Amino acid sequence: MLKLIFGLLLAISLEANSIYFVASNGDDRNSGTKEKPFKSIEKATTLLKAGDIVNIRGGTYPIKNRISISGTREEPITFQSYNGEKVSFVGTYGDNKVYNLNQNHSNNSFIVTGSWLIFKNFEIKNSANGLYVKSRASHNRFENLSLHDNYYSGFVMSDGAEYNTIVNCDSYHNFDVNSHGQHADGFVIVGHKTDPTPFVGVGNRFINCRSWGNSDDGFDCWEAGNPISFTNCLAYDNGKDIWNKGDFQGDGNGFKLGVHNRSGHARDAHIVTHCKAWNNRGRGFDSNDNKVAITLVKNISWNNGKSGYKFILTNHNLIGNINLDSGKNYIDKYSFQDNNSWNKKSYNIRKDIISFDDSSIKGKRNSNGEFIADGFLEVR
Repeated sequence: MLKLIFGLLLAISLEANSIYFVASNGDDRNSGTKEKPFKSIEKATTLLKAGDIVNIRGGTYPIKNRISISGTREEPITFQSYNGEKVSFVGTYGDNKVYNLNQNHSNNSFIVTGSWLIFKNFEIKNSANGLYVKSRASHNRFENLSLHDNYYSGFVMSDGAEYNTIVNCDSYHNFDVNSHGQHADGFVIVGHKTDPTPFVGVGNRFINCRSWGNSDDGFDCWEAGNPISFTNCLAYDNGKDIWNKGDFQGDGNGFKLGVHNRSGHARDAHIVTHCKAWNNRGRGFDSNDNKVAITLVKNISWNNGKSGYKFILTNHNLIGNINLDSGKNYIDKYSFQDNNSWNKKSYNIRKDIISFDDSSIKGKRNSNGEFIADGFLEVR
């Protein structure tokens, strides 16, 4: 009897976890196997249950996705490229940088509203908002994604999204041509007063992410409403006109850490740790008039245009940070400052930096999805 019960439980378990395949030359009337794949992930989502996996074969796919299903804590649902094949979701914003503002942005963005989902190893480009996480989407993991050449921003999070982890992702060359580069960030976390939930939730974190060559900022929190954490993230070469469309107006800050939400949810106490900002047109790290104390620990600003650090209007916390070859810092006198490079008299930080060569850290990630620092801006 015990063997029979165990066998039944095993059969149920195996049945509950399915693997589906999607291919650009597939057919949604197929069964979704490797030999007979679906053509769209939309078809797969009509069948998915907690614990299932969608393997996406190499190829180009249109952006018309809204993933609203959910897995569970024990059994998340996974969407991933198959066996390292290159998967591209491509929108209508082409290389000619002509964008129709009257189009439905939802049909030109990869939207996630579900929870307990994993997305990894593919790219999203030439879309409106790139990857858009909203409508209280929670406990999702976004890993090894490349988000580039989109109109508004590569990655957008808003509307109550919480406990999402963004790890080893790159966002670059995003450019809002019609507003002359004022708004296209690499990663933006924003509160919209018109959303059902006018701020993001708690527990959102960015780890080992890179943001470069965007027309506006690398990472931007604007009225987010809850703390966002950034760990070992990189922002460089933002705010530079590489498109030559004229009247360029991008700011080009590395980490712009947002004014607090003015709708009565002022808890934007962001935490930035072990991050690097360099060669940005604006500032390396900017509190952006946030009146809630932000904490920065062991970050490095190098060769940024306006200043390394601007933290004013409240008692921010800056510990063990470095500013080198950037414009003058602007830091409120009431902020807590300890062991920063500018607090050390007669300290020449330059001699302690291992390398100023950023070629490796800008290059291809390793097999684990991590960027290769090779001593760049690291202290001996």
